[in-house]
Amino acid sequence: MSFDRRKVEINKQMILMPINTGVSEKDILKQAEEIKKLQPEMMEWRIDYFKDVVLMNRLLEVAGKVKNVMGTIPILITFRSQKFGGKTELDSEDAYLNLVKIIIDFKLGYAVDIEQGHVSDRVKGLIKDAKSKEVQVVLF
Repeated sequence: MSFDRRKVEINKQMILMPINTGVSEKDILKQAEEIKKLQPEMMEWRIDYFKDVVLMNRLLEVAGKVKNVMGTIPILITFRSQKFGGKTELDSEDAYLNLVKIIIDFKLGYAVDIEQGHVSDRVKGLIKDAKSKEVQVVLF
């Protein structure tokens, strides 16, 4: 199994991390297990590939399982909108921003990737919220 990799700067240090693009729970967990074997510094989970991403209970359930598989390896959670090259499009900007808020509020990962091309006041609020909950932020 091969994985895409992404370079990202965390605390002024560049790291290369594998990207989990599973579509089903089974695919996501299988990729997570394979990625964990690589012992990366971090894994990115592209939830825009997950077919049930809009079902909050499913997202929370699978996120918990991914965290269990990854153990101490941090997870960057990314939902990339189609206009930025993502797999799934949500109904509205509010839906995207609400999804990011859920990621932060439930601490689905160590870090969240936030697209800057949305309402700036709401993005600023999400960044502030993430920092208060000790969730790191990657801006795209």
